Amino acid sequence: MRIGGVFRSQAAKASDVARVRVVAHRPMRRAMSLVTFALITLGAAAGGYYLGISVTDLDRKYLRSLEELERGNAQQVQRLREQLIDAQLNRQVTDQASAALREDIVSYRNEAARLQEEVTFYKSLMDPSSVDRGLQIAQFELTALNEANQFSYHLLLTQLEARRDWVQGEVRMEVRGRQQSAQSGDAEQVLSLTELADAEPYPLKYRFRYFQDLSGVIALPPGFLPEAVVVTVNRRGARQDNLQRSFAWETSS
Repeated sequence: MRIGGVFRSQAAKASDVARVRVVAHRPMRRAMSLVTFALITLGAAAGGYYLGISVTDLDRKYLRSLEELERGNAQQVQRLREQLIDAQLNRQVTDQASAALREDIVSYRNEAARLQEEVTFYKSLMDPSSVDRGLQIAQFELTALNEANQFSYHLLLTQLEARRDWVQGEVRMEVRGRQQSAQSGDAEQVLSLTELADAEPYPLKYRFRYFQDLSGVIALPPGFLPEAVVVTVNRRGARQDNLQRSFAWETSS
């Protein structure tokens, strides 16, 4: 019994020895592997960190470049806007100056024409041989007043003679035009000065040696459209026919 048990025990030990595996013990290699892995990990982390910093720096530089470009564009736009405003102001000033100059030129021409007319008139008084002689209806002017349909008139009579005696007579005035009416439409109408003004006495009287100015105020009725003024002058004691002259209805303000 004991001998068999001994053999079995020895056989079991021999089997356990056969299953044992011999592995070489290399602590340095394992340590090197750990160190290498750690270095790789640290390198990757450092690379990622510095890459992130570089990218961030690039983004900041790009952002600053965009901001500077935007500021430059804004300044350029502002300069262009100011130049445009200056150009518009200069154009307005030029237009206003041109309009004022045109008005001055027209005013000077009108003044020159008026002065020339006065020179001609006074020259005719001093030298009647240069123009038609005798009693003349020289001028008739109308000026619009502030009140509606009211106008002032000025009639100038002259005598152009080498020897001027006193001349006297009567003046009649008529305004010809059209009366507007809702029932009959426009109708021709002639209104005497007595219907348009407080003319006392009428006909108007004149008496002068060189010239005389007759003036007054005309008030047109509503709806009346004036076209012309007819002036008729009668000279007392003269054998010649009455003088008559028609003036178109033109007013000055």
